[in-house]
Amino acid sequence: LGLPLVPRRLSALDCRCLTLKMVNKILSWTSTRLSFSGRLQLMQATLSGILNFWTFNNVLPKSTLLDCERIMRNYLWAGSTAMKQSKVSWAQVCKPKEEGGLDLRRPSECNKAAMLRLIWEILANTLSLVTWKRLLGLRPLVSANLVYTIGHNSSWSLWYDPWFQDTPLFPRLGDRAIYDSGMPHDPSLSEVLHDTNWNWPTHVWQLRDIIHSCTNIPIGQRDSIGWRSAGGAFSFKLAWESFRLSAPTVPAKVVWYSEAIRKHSFCFWLTFRKVHLTLDKLHGFGVVQQIICPFGCGQQETLDHLFFYCAYTKTV
Repeated sequence: LGLPLVPRRLSALDCRCLTLKMVNKILSWTSTRLSFSGRLQLMQATLSGILNFWTFNNVLPKSTLLDCERIMRNYLWAGSTAMKQSKVSWAQVCKPKEEGGLDLRRPSECNKAAMLRLIWEILANTLSLVTWKRLLGLRPLVSANLVYTIGHNSSWSLWYDPWFQDTPLFPRLGDRAIYDSGMPHDPSLSEVLHDTNWNWPTHVWQLRDIIHSCTNIPIGQRDSIGWRSAGGAFSFKLAWESFRLSAPTVPAKVVWYSEAIRKHSFCFWLTFRKVHLTLDKLHGFGVVQQIICPFGCGQQETLDHLFFYCAYTKTV
């Protein structure tokens, strides 16, 4: 299927064929002059698909992910693989439309979310443990999003599994409290839970708050692990949302409404971002000397003037 079959972590050299495939795909499009919106559609339909096939199945090297990001960024703004000044930062582009972006996702974030999915499948006993070693670096991120449910005859580790208020007891209690309890160093939860009755050693004062709080914990039929979401179900989008940096929501439907022409929507999006190279900006860069609107109204050409106040453009 085009993926390298190696028993180790992939190197940048192993992934060279991925970046070459993306570059060759772009080179096959350069004969067609596309607008920004046309390029965006091709990226979402083709380049993202090529990339996702790899990111969903391997932990990719950071250098490869950065190369893929550079290829996509250059194609969006330059229409080729050549480097060109970006109108909007890639971090802003790779946000949902509701947050002012273009609904693209950064390759590194896609890879991380896909690896969370693999870890989830391992925990759900639907995937071989052969891949576990490659995913150990994501343990803290996964642990922060898991919800443990306690069942009868629970096999969760009493001290080390995060069954109590989403945290393990060991960091809270320490070795001394565990020693004073007279219990084994790594007992299961069933040592203190019989059916629905808790039987903690009462002589350890560090356990008093825990003993009181445990009475409010619901007991199910069996142990289970869920994702921190409504219903406990896992999805790629939820995994991605769990670690990405979100932005305040914006009225995206003003730009991306269903009847809109995509080319016009993209232009409108750039307008909201204030990145059009109007004469006042070019003057600031030292490119031009005159900043008077070329449509004969006698005013300075700024973004607001050109799109909202110019007597000529109002009639267009």
